[in-house]
Amino acid sequence: MGIEVAAAAALFAYGTSESMNQSEKARQATERAQRQSATQFAAESKRADIQNVRSVRQQIRQTRLAQSSMTNVGAQTGGMGGSGMAGGLASASSQLGSNLGYMSEIAKQNTAIGQAALGYATEMSNASIFSSKAQDASNLASFGSSAFTTFGGPAAVAKYLK
Repeated sequence: MGIEVAAAAALFAYGTSESMNQSEKARQATERAQRQSATQFAAESKRADIQNVRSVRQQIRQTRLAQSSMTNVGAQTGGMGGSGMAGGLASASSQLGSNLGYMSEIAKQNTAIGQAALGYATEMSNASIFSSKAQDASNLASFGSSAFTTFGGPAAVAKYLK
């Protein structure tokens, strides 16, 4: 009977130890995934910034072309200095300002969405880590309970306290 108990205790101890080792590996993998998620967010944010700069330049280029075209037509038709031409140029500038403001707001919202996604991924990683730690604690509690029972349980404690 003694060897069976010892073998069972050894097997249980090995299983608990292996479970804790695998839990640690899972935590490390989760932490690596968390760092990778942050790296991905930074790269996507940089790409969005580059695309936004290109779009801003395109808007400015289109506005300047429109203003140049108006100025050219005004010069050819004798309308330089007229209120119609001044209004057209001002309208193009106003539209540019409106478009750039809109693009800026979209960029801010895209950043906020990316940060929220990164926050979610981080918290999911944290949840996985804490779950793994809880499983380790459960394994230790189970091991302690088994050892307590194996070595006499409440009866052994009562005998000791007498």
